[in-house]
Amino acid sequence: MKTKILFPFAILSLASCSTVKETSREIASVKEGKYFKEVTEEAGLPKTSTSTFNVADYDNDGWADFIARDRLYKNVSTHDRFDFEDVTDRVGLQGLKGNPVWIDINNDGLIDLVSNSGQVFLQKKLHHFVESSKELNLNLPENIHTISYGDFNRDGYADLVIGMNEIHKDNQFTFVPPHFYMNFAGKRFMEISTRFSFSNFEAYTRGIQWADYNNDGWADAYFSNYRLRQNFLFKNVQGKLMDVAVSTNTQGEYNPNKFYDEVLKARKGPSYGHTIGSVWADFNNDGNFDLWTSNLVHKYIGPSNGGGYDYRGYVCDDSKIYRNTGAPDYRFVDMRNSSDIPLKPKGGWDVYKGDELWAQSTSADFDNDGLIDMYITQVYNFNYSHSLLYKNAGNFKFKEVSQNEGTRVIDTYAGAWADFNNDGKMDLITSGREAVGVDARMRLFKNISSESNHWLKLKILGKKSGKNPVTTQVRVVHDKGLFLRQVEGVTGTMNQQNDPTLHFGLGSVDKIKWIEVKWSSGKKQYIKNVSVDKTYIIAESN
Repeated sequence: MKTKILFPFAILSLASCSTVKETSREIASVKEGKYFKEVTEEAGLPKTSTSTFNVADYDNDGWADFIARDRLYKNVSTHDRFDFEDVTDRVGLQGLKGNPVWIDINNDGLIDLVSNSGQVFLQKKLHHFVESSKELNLNLPENIHTISYGDFNRDGYADLVIGMNEIHKDNQFTFVPPHFYMNFAGKRFMEISTRFSFSNFEAYTRGIQWADYNNDGWADAYFSNYRLRQNFLFKNVQGKLMDVAVSTNTQGEYNPNKFYDEVLKARKGPSYGHTIGSVWADFNNDGNFDLWTSNLVHKYIGPSNGGGYDYRGYVCDDSKIYRNTGAPDYRFVDMRNSSDIPLKPKGGWDVYKGDELWAQSTSADFDNDGLIDMYITQVYNFNYSHSLLYKNAGNFKFKEVSQNEGTRVIDTYAGAWADFNNDGKMDLITSGREAVGVDARMRLFKNISSESNHWLKLKILGKKSGKNPVTTQVRVVHDKGLFLRQVEGVTGTMNQQNDPTLHFGLGSVDKIKWIEVKWSSGKKQYIKNVSVDKTYIIAESN
């Protein structure tokens, strides 16, 4: 089933986000800040650009490796020095194309790859990948944008969910529904999209993020949809997926009569938005997963350079920072207006200050203070479309600190967090331009924070939950509260993946009462006698 719509404001070229003229070229002049120092060159990374990063310890040596632009970089760092080696050809991945996802398909402890190009690479033995899509009966469609995975039926094997690109022709956009592929014991996949009536959910899906948002032990999935389509939240009711975005207030804003335009003599307003990347994270440490949605938001209203009248500033929904209100209803409340992250003004050239061009969204507690922070990229080659590093100040308030850290780049989707040198502090890898018109390149930032805050890292190994225990929740309980993380499959957009080892900033907490693990299989497990500033492996009990 396909749905076609006419683009309702075809005044500007689709390749053009705005008509603002650039006068400044300088973006990143700081090379070392309080928290980050660029170490790209010393780490041996090439001056190539990429739109995605996929982090995983592919060879099980305890050090986080990554894929960027179809190349696999093995981490050969030490605690003091970053160093990476391109091993793509050596391990059999020289034919890799598209945007991949790390996933252990058959639960053999060797991580595999699925790409939106339709390729599937099984790691047949350590350090040896073989294209195996026919072996697994996985025939993926063309025009895929997003690949994600979670164990919807709790059988221990990760299932695939595929979000599709839009089809654009003659200023019309055609939307197609997502696809769902069930994993049968790691031996084959079967499409079961009709089981969930996915044909009723046509969209241009740019991200699919899994979380057990209502703490019932079943994996739920949020769909970040572009081109003025509402977002979906599929609640998992014991293996049956139901869209509850409207009832939970996570679909985006639809209010077409919100504003009156004197030129058009008509009412206009948001018709949902252009959501690109979203993140589940417990921003206020209350034990519930909140939701951050990043939208590309047009703000200009007025005459366009090509003639006509541009009213896109009315119809694009703003990015949201949803607080999960918890039991019993698990509804969400948008905190953006009180977050200290201002909305850009909408209007003509007298008030217009550029569009909000948020894209990749990824979270980590980079200063180990116990509050989860955010890194947001922006797209398009404008001096105001730089990436944003938001420090969580508590109570759903955030402060932008990238101007002092050198982490600003423009025009990129790429961004991921990982503790590449195993020192307990999260490092940042991104790509983009340092200034308008400059060639984009990969950039690695070492976390050099000298804060005395404590930390904890946990590597989660499932058994009944499988080797991909996505949505497994881990709560670190201390005298004054708790910290919550989950095992992620992908985050944000473009199939990107952070370091899968769970990282907790603990702030001043130096004693842990216990750790509670709510496995994706439904089990609960408790661990005591855990010290701070260490890395542990937690294996699922029998």
